[in-house]
Amino acid sequence: MPKPRTGDIMSTFLLFVSFLLNIICLLAIVVLYTRQNRYVDLERRQGKMIEEMEETISAYLIEMKEENEAFIDSFHQRKGSGAPQRDKSEADFEAAPADMGHVSPANKRLNAAKAYKNNSPAGVTDQENGWTPILPEVIEEETLISQVLHLYEKGLSIEDIAKKLGKGITEIELLIKFNQKS
Repeated sequence: MPKPRTGDIMSTFLLFVSFLLNIICLLAIVVLYTRQNRYVDLERRQGKMIEEMEETISAYLIEMKEENEAFIDSFHQRKGSGAPQRDKSEADFEAAPADMGHVSPANKRLNAAKAYKNNSPAGVTDQENGWTPILPEVIEEETLISQVLHLYEKGLSIEDIAKKLGKGITEIELLIKFNQKS
């Protein structure tokens, strides 16, 4: 058997090291590719969330605009001057006419806060102008908060409280977070 030459051993060793480095580089490329895809997916999800938030805020602003216009119309009708004339472009901008019988949650909260500050009962009316405030049941909301805090103090988990009261877990978490005595 001929004795292997040092050049053959060295070239075999270098060939082995070359293959090993190629495998390591391929693994590094695969790892970097998967990380990059995670970031691309994260950016895509954040973009969708931003679009949803923008849509929600724009819908809320449109609802506020409709409520404000309905209030102005009712104010002008009560003053006896009739509804103001609007531009055609302004009427085209509105997606749907304001529903006078609809009371938004924002209006309900505002009326509830005013009634709570004034400590006035729900049946209070302004006899001079013929105005009767539309007040939601503030007692129900207060009892919900007190129920949640009472159940939480008893040691029930947030999920159990949510199931028992028929509310969302996030809603219960927020009620507890904002109403805990610090």
